[in-house]
Amino acid sequence: MILSPKKIYLMLIVLGAILMTFDHLTSNALTDVVSPSGLGNACAPCGAPCVDNQSK
Repeated sequence: MILSPKKIYLMLIVLGAILMTFDHLTSNALTDVVSPSGLGNACAPCGAPCVDNQSK
């Protein structure tokens, strides 16, 4: 079986796309965005503190 340069190039592109997808899906970069436990008393995803709007 002789592989033409076109088939080799296509196989490399497909393999690269598979590896990039696997790396993206297994990365833990989004766990900090989803987990609000480290924000303390923050209400907003940006870390802004909660403001009590009730009059005393």
